[in-house]
Amino acid sequence: MRKLVLLVCCMGLLAGCATVKQAQNLKDCTYALKSVEIGEYSLTSFDFLITIAITNPNKKEPAKLKRFVGVLTANDEKMADVTLKDIEVAPGATYNAKAKVNVPMTTFGSKLLGLISMGSGTIDYHLTGTMYFEGPMGVEIPLPVDMGRLGSYN
Repeated sequence: MRKLVLLVCCMGLLAGCATVKQAQNLKDCTYALKSVEIGEYSLTSFDFLITIAITNPNKKEPAKLKRFVGVLTANDEKMADVTLKDIEVAPGATYNAKAKVNVPMTTFGSKLLGLISMGSGTIDYHLTGTMYFEGPMGVEIPLPVDMGRLGSYN
């Protein structure tokens, strides 16, 4: 019975160590809003393809992301909610995570809509949210991130 209790305690400690490593890997990663591109569009909505570059500087351990939940804004106007799931970034690599979002025309202000439709001007895209990694016993542990990109609409 004592051996069983000791074994369970050891497994708990090992799981805790793995969680600390995963947290450190995600914390050390760099996150960049690489691009926001217009896909299809109509009179009622725009489709955007958002690319987030996640770079894992760790040389031995992968960084595992359970999910990301965030909000994309353009010139301080909310455009869409962005969600990513189950991403693993290899050691020393960069992974370009892609999310496709549909933005109804009613969410755009007239100035922002003019900039996007005419392809002129500069648009300040910003993505703010929380990355989650899986901890012991399925508990998700949050890590807030904030990314921006200044540029044209594409």
